[in-house]
Amino acid sequence: MEDLVTWISLASPLLSLATVVYVWLTAGSKKAQADIDAFKKSAGDDFQGIRASVDAKCGDIERKVEDHGMRIQSIEGEMKHLPDVKAFTELRLAVSEIKGEAGKQAEVVNGIARTVHRMENFLLTGSKSAA
Repeated sequence: MEDLVTWISLASPLLSLATVVYVWLTAGSKKAQADIDAFKKSAGDDFQGIRASVDAKCGDIERKVEDHGMRIQSIEGEMKHLPDVKAFTELRLAVSEIKGEAGKQAEVVNGIARTVHRMENFLLTGSKSAA
């Protein structure tokens, strides 16, 4: 029994010392945990503000995309009425034909104008020498 009392008397200060060391080591972790909890709370508030700002900007961007979509749709509707490459080529060829025909008609009109001029001179002067 004496051995048991000796062991208990030796173990008691060691147990007290171990308890002091444990409390000293875990005291810092409690403060660190309190700091982490405070940071989570403040960061959570900050994140809510950032999230609200991002949501508002996303709403603005969505509205702009919808507006651009409507503008593109109206432009595409107007583009349907414009001639395509084939029609434009046909129009260019038709204009060239019209220019050629106008040139031919101008020559005919010039010939008629010369004839009218000669007839006018003949009628005014009464002789063929006026031509």
